[in-house]
Amino acid sequence: MRSLLVVLLIFWLLPQDAGAQAKSRGCFTKAEQTAEQIVRQGLRLREGARGCDGAPWNMGTQSLWEDLDARLGAQFAAQTNIRRRAFIREFGDDANYQMDLWNGRIVMHFRHFPLSAVYCAEIKDMLEQAQKRGWGVIRSGAAKARDAVKMDYRPCE
Repeated sequence: MRSLLVVLLIFWLLPQDAGAQAKSRGCFTKAEQTAEQIVRQGLRLREGARGCDGAPWNMGTQSLWEDLDARLGAQFAAQTNIRRRAFIREFGDDANYQMDLWNGRIVMHFRHFPLSAVYCAEIKDMLEQAQKRGWGVIRSGAAKARDAVKMDYRPCE
């Protein structure tokens, strides 16, 4: 009986998996919404850089994106992890599937966004500004997606 009590006490004291502990809130916190905005901005820049790099636009954006990703990749990864933890909390065992669905939708949108000289010049300018001024440019550009993120994920009040 005493050994059973010791075993139960050990299991009770063991640290739990953070994802298993977190209870679904039915909403995304401000930090999680910001992370989602930044993830979307990164996808927009990445896909825009790919599309605008070659003919007919020839903006030279792919190398700008690669340089930016090399410099700010850790910060993008941190935001992606915040987003991933929110999905795990909200969707549990279905989190990876739900993330794949949302990622596919967002990537599909930006990958097939109608390109133009104006759009490509905007992508190039954002990439150049981020090269010069850093992470703040990414955050301020990401804030423009605030309404779309609020429509997709209910904000915690």
